[in-house]
Amino acid sequence: MNINRLAEKIINGKSWTGTMGKNMLLDKLSPVDMDVLSSLRERIYVMKIGWTTSMLLDEKTLVNRIKGYRNLGINVSPGGTTLEIASAKGHLDRTLPILLEYGFSSIEISEGVVDLPRNQKDKIVDFARSNNIPFTMEVGKKSEKNQLSLEETIERVNQAMEYEPDVVIVEGRETGRGVGVFDMEGSIKWDWVTRLAENFPLEKIMFEAPVERQQVELVIRMGNSVNLGNIAPGSLAALETQRLGLRGDTFGIPSSSTSVDGSPSNKFVYYVISDHGPVDQAGIMDLTGLNRKTVQNALRELVSSGIVRESFYRNDLRKKIYSASSNLR
Repeated sequence: MNINRLAEKIINGKSWTGTMGKNMLLDKLSPVDMDVLSSLRERIYVMKIGWTTSMLLDEKTLVNRIKGYRNLGINVSPGGTTLEIASAKGHLDRTLPILLEYGFSSIEISEGVVDLPRNQKDKIVDFARSNNIPFTMEVGKKSEKNQLSLEETIERVNQAMEYEPDVVIVEGRETGRGVGVFDMEGSIKWDWVTRLAENFPLEKIMFEAPVERQQVELVIRMGNSVNLGNIAPGSLAALETQRLGLRGDTFGIPSSSTSVDGSPSNKFVYYVISDHGPVDQAGIMDLTGLNRKTVQNALRELVSSGIVRESFYRNDLRKKIYSASSNLR
């Protein structure tokens, strides 16, 4: 990301470093500040014109809206529901080429409303690959009354990974309540997030997280390389300051350029220690939702690698506490 003179003065002319997570933005046909998007365009993985709203616009308006994003180098997707409807109506073959005519440059394959037959998924993937279009797969149901279990979600993610998409998106809807990794109050079900992080590379998973509070919590606990979707265009700048540790919530969290080897659990534990340390094992288990054995294994590897320091609690020498080495310099 480019920096201006103000940033240069504050950070001594250094460029932003670290591998930041992907951002999928959701265009609900509200006014969008294109000047701001132009400054942040490198941080936009894709702009999704969601809710099948692209069907409501006249062709000229739709083409111009897509062109505006494409001129900034931003890929544009019609969202997954568009292709779900096309498949259900038996019009998939004629819908796919029309998307290209309008200028869409990314495809999402989802099953939020209807289950797509395997041959329909194959057809969409083949179309994307033959036209050199990036594609994503989404897992989860939109209806609060028809949710997948955690085990079903993991199974569906596994199936989606077989297609080798850019990322697999975990459904969160635009409300962030009662769907996917969110409960009915919009709180994050950390046992779900933890299991997904244990089973899949985080760089291949994207969590739809439309609420800024959810975005902050995921960045704090999963690190600034977590992929997030359904971000309102007006929330992108705030999210990026969180990723960069320039806000009160994430100030001081080390850049993802810090090398953390091993499993996703190791990375999860490291980021929690970085933000909340010094912290003991019980505190880490409470903050991460990981079981004792997983936390102990992660701590052993992190301490051995030298990026986490183990010491005794001064008021109780039987208790060990953990701090990120980078925070002690």
